[in-house]
Amino acid sequence: MNKQLKLAAVAAIGALALSACTAPSEGNEGEADLSITMAMAAEDTYTAEWWGWLAANELGYYEELGLDVEFVGAGGSGAAMEQVIAGNADAGNPSAPAFGEAALVGLPVVNVFTYSSGAIFGIFVPEDGPFQSIADMRGANIGISEAGGGEVAFLEAALRAEGIDPVTEVQLIPIGDGGPETLAALDNGSVDVYSTAYNDIFAVQTAGVNLVDLTPAIYNSFPARGIITTQETLENKSEALQLFTKGTAMGMYFCLENLEACRDLMKGAIPAAFEQNADGVSQGDLRFELSTTQVVPADINAIGAHDVEGTQAFLDLIQSTSADYQAVNAADVLYDGFVEEANNFDRERVAADAAAYELQNG
Repeated sequence: MNKQLKLAAVAAIGALALSACTAPSEGNEGEADLSITMAMAAEDTYTAEWWGWLAANELGYYEELGLDVEFVGAGGSGAAMEQVIAGNADAGNPSAPAFGEAALVGLPVVNVFTYSSGAIFGIFVPEDGPFQSIADMRGANIGISEAGGGEVAFLEAALRAEGIDPVTEVQLIPIGDGGPETLAALDNGSVDVYSTAYNDIFAVQTAGVNLVDLTPAIYNSFPARGIITTQETLENKSEALQLFTKGTAMGMYFCLENLEACRDLMKGAIPAAFEQNADGVSQGDLRFELSTTQVVPADINAIGAHDVEGTQAFLDLIQSTSADYQAVNAADVLYDGFVEEANNFDRERVAADAAAYELQNG
């Protein structure tokens, strides 16, 4: 979890309490406020896996439902979580660790729609490096994106599962998020292992560095991202959130019917991410391909449904990494009241939209 989020927890609770006195829940003449401000955990608003939200917005599904949606780039998961907790955004899509750790320190957060599942963060080693299994990493210099980065909790849990103390038996070294500093550290051998988000790994791969993925398989059962809000906003803007989940489900279904259409939409929204290297590979393509496994729901008729068991295992794992975390029942931070209505849309019509889409961005 972002250190800034931990430090802001107490202040955020106060800000949330204050906003409860002032935040409007209805529009003029008692009309419901059918607007959503969504804090996206990226600088440029979208990443190549967030095609469900992009498609719903670009194709006008939210507007069709009578909902006004504003997507705002928050800069990262910790920042997105802060905006939601402070009441500056109605909802956000922080990574599961940012959401889970907020819940574990007692903040009133809730996931109303699971967008994707699977490993966001991983553990990677150079193909010819000295460590080729997590069990052998005692004494390793392990690169991380930044102190307090979202990958740290996963890394520490994976090490402890192999009997390795992540505080005394390895050294964690911040080496950035896939940029020149990262490449230099991997090239000169100052780190033996790199634990970070998959997005950062894609940047390393497109630069020509080959890494072996040692991420424990159990991480693939964990939630990745959802539509995260607060208990207060859930109560005050229930109708708007319901419509938001429905529009998002429509966007996701469109993409699942025509993945190339959504790749095309993503290329138009974030063209820089799809710029290819000399080998014809782009970070956007790599991220998009992974998302086609992580965003696909377990049940196409229950888009957005939660995996309570997987979420509980995830929360328990994160809790095990710090004495500051309290036990949390997954059912208390997962709201499933929107899922049925979110999936109550004309699938034949959306499928027809997908079939009729003409590529615009090659």
